[in-house]
Amino acid sequence: MLRSAAAAALAAGWLAQPAAAQTAAPAAAQDGPAADPDIVVTGSRLKQTREDTIAPVTTLTADQIAISGQENIGRALNNLPSMGVGFNDANSQGNAASQGLNLVNLRRLGTNRTLVLVNGRRQVPGEPLTSSVDLNTIPATLIERADVSLGGASAVYGADAVSGVVNLILKKNYEGLEVRARGGITSRGDGESYGGTLTAGKSFDGGRGNVTFAGFYDRVEGVQAVDRSYASNGLNTISNPDPKGPAFIHAPNIRFNGINDPGTFYIGNTPYTFANDGSSFRPYDFGAVGNRGGRSIGGDGGFFEKYDNLSLPTARYVANLLVNYEFSPAAHFFFEGRYAKTKVLGFWQPPEDPVQYDPPFISINNPYVSTALRTALAQAGQNGLYLSRNNNDFGRRGSDSQRDLMQFTTGFDGDLGGGWSYNVFGAYGSNIDNIGLLNGRLQDRFLESVDVVQGPNGPQCASATARANGCLPLNLLGLTTADPKAIAYSSFNDRYRKTSTLVNGGASITGTLFTLPAGPVQTAAGIEYRRDTARTFPSAQVQAGNSFYPQESPVSGVVVTKEVFGELRVPLLNDFVLGRELSAQGAFRVSDYNTNGTQWSWNAGGSYTPFEGMRFRAMRSKSVRAPNIGELFSPANAGYFFGDDPCDALQVSLSPNRATNCAALGVPANYNAPTNGKTILGRFGGNPKLDPETAMTWTVGMTLTPPRIPGLSISVDYFNVDIRNAIGNVPAQTILNNCVDQAVSVASNPNCAAITRDPTTKAVTSVSAVNLNIGRLLTDGIDFNVNYGWNLSAIAASLPGRITLNLTGTYLSRLRYFTDANDPSSVTRQDGVLGNPNWSMLGSATYSLPRFSITWQARYLGSQWITYYKGITPGRFDLPFTGVKTYHDLSIGYDISDRMGLQVNVMNLFDTKPPARGFLIHSGIYDASIYPNLGTSFAAALTYKF
Repeated sequence: MLRSAAAAALAAGWLAQPAAAQTAAPAAAQDGPAADPDIVVTGSRLKQTREDTIAPVTTLTADQIAISGQENIGRALNNLPSMGVGFNDANSQGNAASQGLNLVNLRRLGTNRTLVLVNGRRQVPGEPLTSSVDLNTIPATLIERADVSLGGASAVYGADAVSGVVNLILKKNYEGLEVRARGGITSRGDGESYGGTLTAGKSFDGGRGNVTFAGFYDRVEGVQAVDRSYASNGLNTISNPDPKGPAFIHAPNIRFNGINDPGTFYIGNTPYTFANDGSSFRPYDFGAVGNRGGRSIGGDGGFFEKYDNLSLPTARYVANLLVNYEFSPAAHFFFEGRYAKTKVLGFWQPPEDPVQYDPPFISINNPYVSTALRTALAQAGQNGLYLSRNNNDFGRRGSDSQRDLMQFTTGFDGDLGGGWSYNVFGAYGSNIDNIGLLNGRLQDRFLESVDVVQGPNGPQCASATARANGCLPLNLLGLTTADPKAIAYSSFNDRYRKTSTLVNGGASITGTLFTLPAGPVQTAAGIEYRRDTARTFPSAQVQAGNSFYPQESPVSGVVVTKEVFGELRVPLLNDFVLGRELSAQGAFRVSDYNTNGTQWSWNAGGSYTPFEGMRFRAMRSKSVRAPNIGELFSPANAGYFFGDDPCDALQVSLSPNRATNCAALGVPANYNAPTNGKTILGRFGGNPKLDPETAMTWTVGMTLTPPRIPGLSISVDYFNVDIRNAIGNVPAQTILNNCVDQAVSVASNPNCAAITRDPTTKAVTSVSAVNLNIGRLLTDGIDFNVNYGWNLSAIAASLPGRITLNLTGTYLSRLRYFTDANDPSSVTRQDGVLGNPNWSMLGSATYSLPRFSITWQARYLGSQWITYYKGITPGRFDLPFTGVKTYHDLSIGYDISDRMGLQVNVMNLFDTKPPARGFLIHSGIYDASIYPNLGTSFAAALTYKF
């Protein structure tokens, strides 16, 4: 029989609840896993009820996930206030080898510090070179529940659990056959999604064994920014021409000077651009307010929002097989197998000059140079021009990614008697990413094709060797002048491949050592082995830096880990004069890495219940994260970023030390940075000398379940995470800023040593940002949850149904990055800045009947700085904050019959847009992907059980 709509409602809305609070609410206990007194709650290997947990745990049940309307568990998890901006289809565009991945970011400390488990065990990374699991490979419909442990959990689960653990528990022991079909669309008629799930299970041998199979397919169509007027109106910030107003104002139709579609160039110091057909040229138009630090309102500048993706087209195919058989209570066999194929296709900007390479030189003798232009160049004493151009005629660059993942786990567990049990497992996982790099450009061939001379039969490539290889002359002087056959000579599709494997095994034992007057003393102990390998296979053209994709060398690495762990829970007092319960709990883990030697993790805490309905809990933990393969072994590769030169005339006054330090670098006053509106070369890579990072974490909280108010539960938890020796590559823009913002001489500032400037123009030519133990990350705040449910019959016997209200939220007090742990001036504030609101909340209200439920949900995101740097004041921008945003969803569930159920969802009910702010916030991409960006969406799912 189908789970009724009422059961979904009784799960207290789709909102997650803290572990201790959830079981206290009768509605939640009625249909949740909390009813099992021997469940192993995420955050501990000890068997205990949720009321006993010390580390805060948040849970999403299958019903709650269904009510969210999300097929992707990553999107459902990202609605939780404790989650930050991870990696998703709204912020991964342009990452040719990684776009479309779905990685979660717990506590906003980075996806590499969030450990994702399936059934309590590690999975092969979905992003090779890291330990991050791609949640695209685990469909939401296969999940029984998702536990989120909100404390440092390295002592229990090992490295990468610095900010916490996401443990996905899959459905098993299914009996029967169930099919589910789903479809969705936005209110604009795009972003279509469709798919289905087939689940089949059969018990055998009198219920001692079970085989459960689930097959899943879904496809989501992508949406382009140009499909939404609010995402492609050119809204951005620009230097205010009015000296009496704020330094920067917002305006639509912002253009970036330096590169445009028909091409720009200089004659002397005067910029020009071509007519679309290339027949003429004219002075460059800087729009209504002129050139303001590389930006204009209107004019001839480049417009790049037309290439942005609000979401990426993604297809998923997943097959999941679970087998278990109980030979005896002491020998229970299990097998878990999963195959997942994910396909993602995305495009971004076409090849642009100068971005990856210097602008091509067009000789004055090139036959495509008009007589008028040749005369003007000669009069200026030039023998040609350097052409800056957005090469639309080459097509948008993109990647066509196919990821094939396999994960197999098998083992035995069982009851040894006397309160003892064991678990032994072995696992193997592999992930292969095959990526097609589309519409690149072979630079050597490109330069051959634009080096044109007059031949006996018309324009031809100057090089006889190039002509023999098929080179045709390429005319780029205009928008519509290029011959597709000439483009084909240098246009290039390439292949890129990367792989990862994980071999994992372990054994553990859990039981009661002895019994004290206050209760049993529980312990768990075990060993674990892991071997992580990863390799990348860039093509010869990529390795040579000749394909218009960042130059990259192959990476290969192995990290082997051997671990011993233990855990102990001691009940100290029970029903004593000062309270009902007092207990202590601790855990340790010793990890031996082939790369970093021996490391220790531990946690210690306890709980105290002074009287029924009130419980206090606290935990102190030390977590260790060893550097992953990419952080250790990636060579320094080239990449490009859009950055602001802090010595530019419009930037130099933004902090008190800039002017002095810029002068010490030899940068003149009133400097107009040549890099404005252009990308800057960065060199990013690993560092084999990295040390592990260490996090000290506090969680202190309380739960209330007043006996006189049945159905009410409240929890409040304070968290503090302090990471030292934090591993990361300092953002290139931060390096640029810290070189001139810190109160130290530029000669002794290591940030300045990482920057190269042209000795003549003083333009930034490169920034080195390899991985380092950068210093310190610090965050603290408060998580809270209120849940209240009651039957309407308590008000009047004739009133049917039940109402459940829930509010969960996070107050983020601090999120700070220090590039030097001992230098407070090296801090970069992130709390209250785009993507990291100080206040975020999720609220819901559910009304349910036996066969029907309706849930309203609201997600609140507090106002955030649109950007932040030292010395900023609200007066620097006309609109310095995003403003508060609230997004509303509606879910309706109806059991048509005992076999058939219907779920209907409306997401973003009131069509609320992302904040109308610059920095692409209005598009809801990159750090602004915290905001839904497609408008109102509809989805419906029909389930039938045979």
